[in-house]
Amino acid sequence: MKDINLYLIRHGQTLWNIKDQMQGSQNSPLTEQGILGAKVTGQHLKNVPFMQAYSSTQQRAMETRDYIIKENNIVIPTFELADLREMDFGIWEGKKVPQLKKEFPEFTTYLTDPANFDASVNQGENYLDTLSRMKQGLNTIVKNAPQNTGNILVVSHGTVLRILLCVLNGGDWRLHRDEDYFPRMLNTSISVVNYKQGNEQTEGTFTVKFFNNVDHLVDK
Repeated sequence: MKDINLYLIRHGQTLWNIKDQMQGSQNSPLTEQGILGAKVTGQHLKNVPFMQAYSSTQQRAMETRDYIIKENNIVIPTFELADLREMDFGIWEGKKVPQLKKEFPEFTTYLTDPANFDASVNQGENYLDTLSRMKQGLNTIVKNAPQNTGNILVVSHGTVLRILLCVLNGGDWRLHRDEDYFPRMLNTSISVVNYKQGNEQTEGTFTVKFFNNVDHLVDK
């Protein structure tokens, strides 16, 4: 029997986040607020005995993970997993959102109509490929867990966490960009997904316990 809680965290605020620049496969540094958010998140989770701490292979996620576990009361093994990386935005990387809205009609489709978004326009990833690798990433993590029960920290990115959590919560991926349907993931927000697998089962079940919680960041 496996019973594992995955603490899914979006990385801390970065320079491109506040400048409204597209940040997928490329990286920008954490801001002072981003570092503070990671530390506060770590303080909030300091008594959670994490077996392992994962992040994507991107600097902003690795640094957020390390700030979080530095606050913990135990030494936690760390790992990087490429499946957890942010969606690749291709030629849109680093460009400002208002500029993209003017230059690329397909950008509005990306924002509002995921099912009809054509990723060949920006030479990046499409939504279903992104969702598939995120699911694969979670399965890799629970499969390689050192114990059958416990907690694992997972630091990833806003776009990929949003579609993943929407679907794991029983939602329609085609609607996940609709704020009224499913909210965007905030920096250093906490979402918890439970994984259960019975002894006779070949595959387990992921259940969202809560998502996008930022109560720990209030007044910080």
